[in-house]
Amino acid sequence: MSRRRVRSTPPPRRRLFHQPLLIGATLGGAVVVAGIIAWALLSTALRPAPTSTGGCRGTPAFTANAAIVPAELGLAGQLALATDRPEKGLTLSALGTTLLPYQHPSWDDAGFLGGIAYDQAGNIYAAPTPRLSLADNPLAGQATIWRVASASADMRPFVTVPGAATARNPYGIMSLTYVCGLERLYAGTVLGATPTEERGGVVMIDPATGEQTATLTGFDVLSVLIVETGQGYELYAGLARRPEVIAVALDARGQAREAPRLLLDLTQAGASASERARKLQVAGGMLLVDLVPFNYSLQSSASDLPQVRRAVWAWDTRAWVAQQGAAAQTGP
Repeated sequence: MSRRRVRSTPPPRRRLFHQPLLIGATLGGAVVVAGIIAWALLSTALRPAPTSTGGCRGTPAFTANAAIVPAELGLAGQLALATDRPEKGLTLSALGTTLLPYQHPSWDDAGFLGGIAYDQAGNIYAAPTPRLSLADNPLAGQATIWRVASASADMRPFVTVPGAATARNPYGIMSLTYVCGLERLYAGTVLGATPTEERGGVVMIDPATGEQTATLTGFDVLSVLIVETGQGYELYAGLARRPEVIAVALDARGQAREAPRLLLDLTQAGASASERARKLQVAGGMLLVDLVPFNYSLQSSASDLPQVRRAVWAWDTRAWVAQQGAAAQTGP
């Protein structure tokens, strides 16, 4: 699919696609990101910049429970949930310390994980994402979203979305995002895609019931984000087959009310033909896009490092301001 901070005193997130999630802070500068493109929306200068729909997200209750999380870890300061460490599954670490990460016994049941999101109650949603092989992530599990209970930290299967991974396309759910105003979870997928046909899309899920609704079909989606524009909700989707981000206006129920339109051509910001938007985020009136080479292959996806492409859409001149350069690459 990031990190969130958590306070050390009560009361109070795979290496390739999604970074750790810091509990209790914005999804911003605390995360060392592989590659970022930043710009404002492609819209008129008078239109409000998009805003985040994730402000209600809650802190998982188990992070303040000494009966679950070791006391020395909980008191060490800044905690981070991560799926990009060498350990399989989800881990909880104290940043800036040498303490071993905490891992609930159920957190490796789904194999290696990718995208994670969480709701206002602090429940965490995670999706399996294979790394170099399918040994720990069999094809049959790629369409299942798992949920970590906020109170108990127990991780169990939550819902299975339509579609199936195949030997030629072993990927499934590529990104997750939770929308506070709608109280809905959105999943971007490439499930069932073939060399000649895009069969993925975006599925909207009710966390209370597990009910699913197709919001976008016919597109393989690597990243998904829902924003508030001042005129309602919009869905942004980073495509898996082209260096593009598309936008879809949503109605009050979170369903598409207009046909998809091109929002960003990433090549205009310096992206190569093989780079894709693997993560989308809004912060400070800017749209942040992380890039990674992607071609549905485990081998190339696991070995290629994201390239840095940074650009800003200038509101006053309505033009791209290129800022390309290298950024530090840390972590696995």
